[in-house]
Amino acid sequence: MSGPTRTDKIYIYFLLTMLLSALYLTYVIAGPFLHTIVFSGVVSLIFSPLFNRIQRRTGGRRTLAALITVLIIVVCIGLPLFFLTFGLVIQARDTFQALNVWARETDFAKLLDAHQLDQHLVWLREQLPFVQFDASDIQARLLEFSRNLGQIAVEAGRQLFTNTARLIFHLLLLVFIVFYFLRDGRDMVEKLRYLCPLRTEQEDLIIENIQRVARSVLVGTLFIAALQGLLGGIGLAIVGLPALFWGGVMALAALVPVVGTGLVWAPAVGWLLIQGQTGWAIFLALWCGVLVTSVDTVLRPLLLREASQVSTFFVFLAVLGGISAFGFAGILYGPLTLTFVMVMLRIYGEEYRDMLSDRCNCQPPSSDSES
Repeated sequence: MSGPTRTDKIYIYFLLTMLLSALYLTYVIAGPFLHTIVFSGVVSLIFSPLFNRIQRRTGGRRTLAALITVLIIVVCIGLPLFFLTFGLVIQARDTFQALNVWARETDFAKLLDAHQLDQHLVWLREQLPFVQFDASDIQARLLEFSRNLGQIAVEAGRQLFTNTARLIFHLLLLVFIVFYFLRDGRDMVEKLRYLCPLRTEQEDLIIENIQRVARSVLVGTLFIAALQGLLGGIGLAIVGLPALFWGGVMALAALVPVVGTGLVWAPAVGWLLIQGQTGWAIFLALWCGVLVTSVDTVLRPLLLREASQVSTFFVFLAVLGGISAFGFAGILYGPLTLTFVMVMLRIYGEEYRDMLSDRCNCQPPSSDSES
């Protein structure tokens, strides 16, 4: 067969130019709401099993099933999370203001010379002889640290209250998009698959892997972090520390591998020791060291068993890189991007299996091998 004529090439180039222009204009229009759209898609994907179950109960009426699913999401998750965020910011402001007052008014020279800290300081000086424990320096550093954190908390609260209308708008937009994604999502996916030149099994591979990451890695990780924050907050409330704020910080710290929640409860135990509350310090150490930590040890293998093909190390790097590139939304974008890259590499390896095996003189990996 003869190659494409000049007229055919002009048509192809013109069509591609118009298509790229249309996609760019769509991005310009939808850009301000891109995060909301992506989060809506993930929320719809996570709650699609619930939607399917409700749809069967309602006789296949997708509009009614989508409406009921959205109401469940709003009542059970949206409203509690919204009010929790406001309460967390308010308690963060009060906590850092109280810490600032304590650091400014406490006589650290007398505190460091107190009998209850003598043995600890002697041990620290023996283990770290190159570190100088100067009371005035400690007081200045603590004061600066608390002041900076207090300013961050106050600024975050001011921004939150200032942008309340914008936040409410995006939440309402998320609910609206989730409704249509649940109702018409299957048709949307089919249209995208029609436009995609990949083979059906390759399209299925991409969709299945993204679903697995969204439901297993993201939901499992966030659920475990929230549960650890809740249990840690209960322990902090029992010992008399601000539970809402530090419990929320503990939930965020739970996303950090290895150290995790210890970034929060270990300093809290030290604070109780400084205050002379040894009994409560031992209780909090046991509560968090045994109960809170065991949540991650026991539940993570169960909730993330479907995502066992993704190394924890790579997930950790994906989360850190995503946060660095996209902010807090990187917790979602990082693992999804990692999954998409791994799937495309797998498709590339399978598509050019013979060529790659000939060049490296090695056996190609089996298609069902773990990543």
